[in-house]
Amino acid sequence: MIPRTCEPIADDPLVEAEIYRDMDHTIVNRQFVDDLILGGPVGPWVVDLGCGPAHIPILLCEAIQGDGGETHYRPAQERLRVMATDVAVEMLEIAKFEIEMAGRVEQIELQQIDLNQPNALQADIADTLMCNTVLHHLDDPTNAIGLAIRAAKPGGRLFVRDLFRPASSAEVEALVEQHGGESSSAQLLRQSLHAAFTLDEIRTIIAPLGIEAEAVQITSDRHWTIDWTKP
Repeated sequence: MIPRTCEPIADDPLVEAEIYRDMDHTIVNRQFVDDLILGGPVGPWVVDLGCGPAHIPILLCEAIQGDGGETHYRPAQERLRVMATDVAVEMLEIAKFEIEMAGRVEQIELQQIDLNQPNALQADIADTLMCNTVLHHLDDPTNAIGLAIRAAKPGGRLFVRDLFRPASSAEVEALVEQHGGESSSAQLLRQSLHAAFTLDEIRTIIAPLGIEAEAVQITSDRHWTIDWTKP
């Protein structure tokens, strides 16, 4: 097993945010939203931890309640609301533009929070906490997962997906070749895979937080997913 290597600090956060925005995550983002909705109840109050350019909050709002009031998956008793959070001001500026262009300003609000801060969110505020490919950016994701648990209402759902670290550099390169795209995005994926947590590592992290090991499973050729309901 290759050792974990944390990602380097970006020389220019704005440039990195723009590269990330321009990467084509359409398939994986739609899969995330489909799996979230089909796996159990969602909302009506949702918090997204590490929203990036807010593509997933936008897709979720469109899937639950479309522009014309149509519902693609199931009727919503209340209008879905999303608090989309990120630590990077540069990313939040991009997210603000994307939300405005999608016409979702009234449904999606933006909030700057640091997932390393234990009291960054109020307790018991969300019906659903979602987080997509964010934890590998952190030196230690324990606080972020604990923060999500704390912010979920009793009976609330935690849905977290991230990359897992392959066993060898050759496996990393095979995934980069298959999913990396152009050179700049390929390098970001390579760094992310080296910084990701294995299934055993994430199960070790969540155990003291009260999440059973079975709640996290491998769900693709490069992702694990936590799907857990708070007692």
